[in-house]
Amino acid sequence: MPTQEEVLEAIKELGWADYKRLKEYFGMDKYQGNSNLPQRIKALQEKGLIVVMRFGCKTIFMPSPNEITCTREEAEQILLELGFKKRKRGMPRGRRIIKEENMMKVLRLIRERKLVNFRQLQNELNWRSDTLNKYIDHLAKNGYIFEKRVGKSRLFTTVLF
Repeated sequence: MPTQEEVLEAIKELGWADYKRLKEYFGMDKYQGNSNLPQRIKALQEKGLIVVMRFGCKTIFMPSPNEITCTREEAEQILLELGFKKRKRGMPRGRRIIKEENMMKVLRLIRERKLVNFRQLQNELNWRSDTLNKYIDHLAKNGYIFEKRVGKSRLFTTVLF
């Protein structure tokens, strides 16, 4: 495992680094996780020897500011030229992943109970309301279940009466 000095030298030699580049540099790319690299990076950052910069969803390590001669905008431009894409962290807005096993859980539960309301489904599955809504909407849109509103209550079934 590399020492702090070796990690610092690698960052200086590479010009910039992320966990993936450091693992490749030290021949640790077959290992799962980041091993002790986060500890080394944190120690180097606390000593002021490197700068840790977040660029979209990528964390980049660069030599300390007294060795860097460019502004943040210039650094971001360099990173764009290197192929980094600046984007927000997390899943893109509007994208939903429907897991078939979860969809089948909801469908099976509605089939077993014949007629069930939203609260009963939520209590049985122990899911958040937005997660349950996602699967109910998907099943209803594809015609697997039917929804009937009675006042404020939402009832779900697999057969029409």
